[in-house]
Formats: sequence, C-alpha cells, structure tokens
Amino acid sequence: MENKIMKGTPPMAMLPAKDYFFKVNSEGFEAIMPRRGNYHALAPDFFSEDAGDFNIYDEKSKILYLPSITKVLFAISKYPALDLDQFLIPYIVKFEDDEVVLIGQIVTIVAVNDNSKSTTNKEI
Repeated sequence: MENKIMKGTPPMAMLPAKDYFFKVNSEGFEAIMPRRGNYHALAPDFFSEDAGDFNIYDEKSKILYLPSITKVLFAISKYPALDLDQFLIPYIVKFEDDEVVLIGQIVTIVAVNDNSKSTTNKEI
C-alpha cells in the first residue's frame, strides 16, 4: 500500500503502547451483525453496488477480516456514536452460524497532569 493520505474511518486500530488515563462508560457495547453478505444489500443508501461482498470470518481460510466489521457496523447503523476522545474497546468477537457478535466497552480518554513514572492502575 502506498504511503498516501487517505480519508475515511480506519478499521480497528491499536494505540501507542503507553499508560492512559481513561473512564469506562457505564453502558457496554454489543452488536449482532451478519457474518457474510453484500454491502449494498445491507445499506443501499450508504454503499454502491460495486462495494462488493463481505465475509467477516472465512472458516476455510481461517481469516478474520477486521475492516469488514467496521463497514458492516456502519451498514447496519450499529457503529457507536463516539466523541473524539472516545474509543470502542472490543473484548469478544463471537462467531455464530450466520452472525457475528461484537461485545466491548466504550472508554473516554482523560487528560491528567501527572509527572509520576508509573500510572498503571492509578485512580484519578
């Protein structure tokens, strides 16, 4: 892939490995989505016909295709409404016959002025 600037919502991403201060929102997140299908058929107002098919987990190849999870969440209107300081932390991706269940938690990053070396498990 070229090193170019792109516009869009990235699929599941990892943050830099460091300690963060965050609040866990009281409500959990759960979305049930189709395991395979066609993007346009799910959301014709959102995806064009050339968006193609998806298969979130292909048993034959043993591939879990993470970008499909993000796109399907948009297509079925289950992508969480997040502020710029919030993240969805997926804990469980469960595969059932024709469905995928995504369970997680929304967290809010908190800005704290802290000069200590270790912030792990520290309460604010």
